[in-house]
Amino acid sequence: MPFVVMITGIPGVGKSTITRLALKKARAKFRLVNFGDIMFEEAVKAGLVKHRDEMRKLNPNVQKELQMKAARRIVEMAQSEPILIDTHATIRTPVGYLLGFPREVIEVINPNFIVIIEATPSEILGRRLRDLKRDRDVETEEQIQRHQDLNRAAAVSYAMHSNALIKIIENHEDKGLEEAVHELVEVLDLAVGEYD
Repeated sequence: MPFVVMITGIPGVGKSTITRLALKKARAKFRLVNFGDIMFEEAVKAGLVKHRDEMRKLNPNVQKELQMKAARRIVEMAQSEPILIDTHATIRTPVGYLLGFPREVIEVINPNFIVIIEATPSEILGRRLRDLKRDRDVETEEQIQRHQDLNRAAAVSYAMHSNALIKIIENHEDKGLEEAVHELVEVLDLAVGEYD
């Protein structure tokens, strides 16, 4: 049985850092797949974008087509090794929030776990302001909280269509990164033995 874990969190929550550190400590050896990178590869091939941050501005129907292509590639990979998908549950677009995974896409991927990384809006805002590598939209703390609330709602919807378990991991400045990493390692190590 394929073992797929989706890890999600809004930009600036620390998802990529936690993921990178957890993969080094986990006994199960996951292949890390960034869903957006696969979509981006498909979009570049089609001549739709030149920069990753342009993706969220594409027509929603075009984004859904790219999502389905990425999902099919991931399912192929999961046949031979456990997959950890680094992704966003919802994407803020100029006209509203887009689900990262419409029903058809989540049913194709069929994850075992959906892990949500969260932090307070003020922590996220501070991290975004310090990250000069990305071209991020400016959001207020209220908008950041709304986006996290939508991520939780999206995760419930995804679980309804995949029977995935939902795990929320908090990444607070005062809690310590190590504890968040430990919680993710516990989830990842559930895959040990699945591919023997």
